[in-house]
Amino acid sequence: MSESKSLPTAVDALEDKAREHKQAQNTQYHVSVARHNISEVNDELDELAERLRDLKYYKTVLEEAFDGSAPSMTSSAVQVAEKGVEVTQEDLLENVQSDDMGEGNAELDDLGADGQNDLEVQLTPDVETQIKQIRSAKKQVKNVTETIEGQLDSKRDEWSTKVAAAEELQKILGGQDSDFARTLNHMHTLLTRELMDLSGSATSFVSKWDNATSDWEKHQSLQSFDDFQEKHDLSDSTIEDVKTLSKSQQLTLADVSLDSLEEMKRVDELESAVELNL
Repeated sequence: MSESKSLPTAVDALEDKAREHKQAQNTQYHVSVARHNISEVNDELDELAERLRDLKYYKTVLEEAFDGSAPSMTSSAVQVAEKGVEVTQEDLLENVQSDDMGEGNAELDDLGADGQNDLEVQLTPDVETQIKQIRSAKKQVKNVTETIEGQLDSKRDEWSTKVAAAEELQKILGGQDSDFARTLNHMHTLLTRELMDLSGSATSFVSKWDNATSDWEKHQSLQSFDDFQEKHDLSDSTIEDVKTLSKSQQLTLADVSLDSLEEMKRVDELESAVELNL
């Protein structure tokens, strides 16, 4: 009699073990779904956070270093992005579980005869919605950032032209003002290397640029040919002779008028810089 009862008992035990195994496999599936969803969202959030940092850098430099105005849609883009990156890992896990765990029975039935789960790990509906919102925020941030980048490019071109003109004048004068020469070199470095370097600090760049432009303003008469002409009350013909000097390095007496020579003689910087050949 005991032997006849032992068979169904053994069958029950095997069924219990099979169910436990399937439940373990199903739990593993849920864990895989959670990991996959969390990883996908975190990747999107990391990229959004990076783009937001870039935007804030460009905005700070444009407004505080170059007195520019960021596009009107900047604030809304920043708000949307900041809302997106405020998502906590606990909130994300809750979104994954609320969708995934509701499908437990269906997933349990889909376990194969060999005990392996045949379901593909996919994004849950809530996570898909969240990712769409993050990508929308990224697009807004990207559009604003590209606009500000364009504004900064214009500012850089404008200042590069000014610096180049001052450097040309310094070349003619033989770099007599060493302080201003250092200022020009520093401004050139800031414009060509540091301005668009996102690895640096926006506040640090603003401070460096403010100091450079402050030094720039102390040498107004050396900023361009026009400024130099105005300060020393030089004629157009004399300035043209000076520009010729910048190209040929020297002038002959036949190249200049007596009036121009007189004007050059009364300007110390030109008298020592200009070489005339008889």
